[in-house]
Amino acid sequence: MISDDTLSAIKRLVLVFTVSVWGAIAAVSTSPAQTVNTGRKITLAIGTSVGGGYDLYGRLASRHLGRMMKGNPTLIATNIPGAGQLIMTNWLYNVAPRDGSTIGLVPSTTAFEALFGNQQANFDARQFGWIGSLNGHTAVAVSWYQSPVKTANDLFSHAIIGGGAPSSDVTIWPRLINSILGTRIQLVAGYVGTSQIALAMESGEVHGLIGADWDGIKISKPDWVASKRIHVLMQLRDKRTLELPEVPTILEFTKTEEQQNLVQLFIDRLAYGRPLATPPGVQTSVLEEFRVAFGAMIDDAEFRKDAATLGATIEPKPGNDILDLVKRVYTTDPALLARATQELRFASQ
Repeated sequence: MISDDTLSAIKRLVLVFTVSVWGAIAAVSTSPAQTVNTGRKITLAIGTSVGGGYDLYGRLASRHLGRMMKGNPTLIATNIPGAGQLIMTNWLYNVAPRDGSTIGLVPSTTAFEALFGNQQANFDARQFGWIGSLNGHTAVAVSWYQSPVKTANDLFSHAIIGGGAPSSDVTIWPRLINSILGTRIQLVAGYVGTSQIALAMESGEVHGLIGADWDGIKISKPDWVASKRIHVLMQLRDKRTLELPEVPTILEFTKTEEQQNLVQLFIDRLAYGRPLATPPGVQTSVLEEFRVAFGAMIDDAEFRKDAATLGATIEPKPGNDILDLVKRVYTTDPALLARATQELRFASQ
């Protein structure tokens, strides 16, 4: 696995790799052989590798959204992983066609990267065309049942936690918790997605992971939950969920008002778990068509049955609600934003 000492080198390579990916995908997107501009095919870009929670939700939407649209276009789920979903989000904002032939699954954490000073994030979240979110977001800290880490209090002693790319949630959250709360987490970063971290947990290579979405875990690793192979240590949100009433929230471990305000801002970053968005500049009528189709999909019995089979929690939020949250976070008190930016810069190095 990649140590913290080598992550800065990886970070320098991300932009070069991003440009290469943009060029390759742009060539495909504009090829005369494609039919994306006819309304028959729509690319749904997913910024993670195959098999994780974001991928499964994205593919769920891709199977049903087209049925709700005029002409019944086919949605093609396309994985563009890397850099904590920044490669896909940068591409969606800067390169993807703006004719309604492309949408993306843009997590709220990724959407706020530019605001929090990430120079690799070449986008303004206020400019995306927010369609709607399939659910909220409950990030959690979990540990393998055979590891010595049994409760959140054990994080203040010693825990070996698997992480991903520098800007990924599962890398940033452990470092934020160390910095703000004083936990003693040893982060082993560089895994490619939560699926690799899961294998490392099962083999005993790491004790657990922090920052993964609870619904994603339930979908991708249902046996973990059914067989009680993980301990859910902490919820990275401001209120306990009905599903996890015995699991404390991260706010319950804060001791000062500054800690509370910082943690709350970081929670706001991930309020919406599975938002779909168009690139900026898409015509209002096109965005509205996607929003109407999204609402119809949410109420569709076949979609709901498919979601239930997957174990996917559907708690939809309309696009305007997502835009309101984005605008609110963009108006955060400058002093608090500066401190949060400093924390995130350190956490993503």
